[in-house]
Amino acid sequence: MPERRAQIRIYLDCNSPWSYMAYTKLRRDRPLLLQHAVDVEINPIFLGGINVGSGNKPPWTLPAKAKLGKYDMPRAIQYFKVEPLTQPPFFPIMSLLPMRCMLFAKENLEYEAYENAFGDLWRFLWIQHKDVSKPEVLAELLGRYFEKGDVERIIKAGTDPVYKKKLTDETAMLVEKGAFGAPWWLVTNKEGVEEPFFGSDRFHFVYQFLGVPFQDMEILPRGSSKL
Repeated sequence: MPERRAQIRIYLDCNSPWSYMAYTKLRRDRPLLLQHAVDVEINPIFLGGINVGSGNKPPWTLPAKAKLGKYDMPRAIQYFKVEPLTQPPFFPIMSLLPMRCMLFAKENLEYEAYENAFGDLWRFLWIQHKDVSKPEVLAELLGRYFEKGDVERIIKAGTDPVYKKKLTDETAMLVEKGAFGAPWWLVTNKEGVEEPFFGSDRFHFVYQFLGVPFQDMEILPRGSSKL
């Protein structure tokens, strides 16, 4: 009999830099996860809708959270080994257009190209400070991964009532399942049991739930080389 497979579905929004941390690590881990029969699916979601639906407030609107973020972001950049991210002056953006466009690309075009383009949303927004909510900027990004005709189709889908509804429905589904932020995870183990997880710092809990062997964090003896 074929081996039963597990699945990680993670939901991300480019307004969330923590989503980029999870996106980056999950893609790095994917080759080994596949060896353990764990499939990974990366999904766009509208974080603003999740915040409204759950009653949560974005961290930058709460002074205490915003203050801690000034420390945590450099720490996360170092820990996850990603490019330095800095908040653009026009942050936050209305991410409906790029999220709808990513949803269309995921459903209709080559998956690897979709996933690569999704990652560039953060690089454009958080590194180059380009507003990916503007169709012309989004088209520039998409042109790196798709043919001109496909770029036009993707941008058009961003205002299509079909994809407006699809993204709304995805958001409502997550809120119904308890989501209150991003990155949000829905993880199903090989026994078919699904559990939710939140954040970019829950990999150990996710892998523990899936029964994937991993090396947990441990303190090294004095004199050991710093990682």
